Amino acid sequence: TIILFISDHGEMLGERGLWYKMSFFEWSARVPIVFHAPGRFAPRRVCLPVSLVDLLPTIAEIALNGKSPTYSETLDGHSLLPLLEGTDSKNPGAVYGEMLGEGAVAPLLMIRRGPYKYIYSQPDPEQLFDVENDPNELNNLAGRPECQELRRNFQAELLQHWDKEALHKQVLDSQHRRRLVYRALRSGRHTPWDFQPYQDASQKYMRNHLDLGALERTARYPPPEVPPPDGPAVAND
Repeated sequence: TIILFISDHGEMLGERGLWYKMSFFEWSARVPIVFHAPGRFAPRRVCLPVSLVDLLPTIAEIALNGKSPTYSETLDGHSLLPLLEGTDSKNPGAVYGEMLGEGAVAPLLMIRRGPYKYIYSQPDPEQLFDVENDPNELNNLAGRPECQELRRNFQAELLQHWDKEALHKQVLDSQHRRRLVYRALRSGRHTPWDFQPYQDASQKYMRNHLDLGALERTARYPPPEVPPPDGPAVAND
């Protein structure tokens, strides 16, 4: 058995005056990834940037004893198995992030490579941080003369990985489609998709008409066996 502990994203909880995940600062971008398999992996901490998209190829190779399967299409991630086994300390590649949901007026893109993080969104100034030496991301290096070559390298990598205009159009097209579907589903009788366990509150809690013993039995887990009724059992024809 291999236990894997992860999260989908972090949260801004007031840091930098921000809330929720709507940025790529470390508080919202970083997530825990913990593999626990004492019989297979020795305890170690990997400080290289990895991504949730690395999990699929990692689990696939674990299942195939280190062999890489033939995938139906190209994967974005890289197997972390060499890092887990301590046989490779190289960075498997850059970590790419996209924020395309609520709170972003345009695609918000991020590249994390080594100690550096580059953040781009068309309406906003570029951001470049040395996360190792500036963990609170207070010093934006994007405008510093000595960092211009590094900035241009990240710009070129971003253009190679994303088509910014096409991505923005895909987001707007998706919004239009979902708004059309929403308006169609709201016409006529609307049935919410949310799970709603309808319960009769008159048959719960402490009620005058409810037997106390029966009420307490419903609140116990596992439920106790119902005692047989008084008198001999009568078969129903």
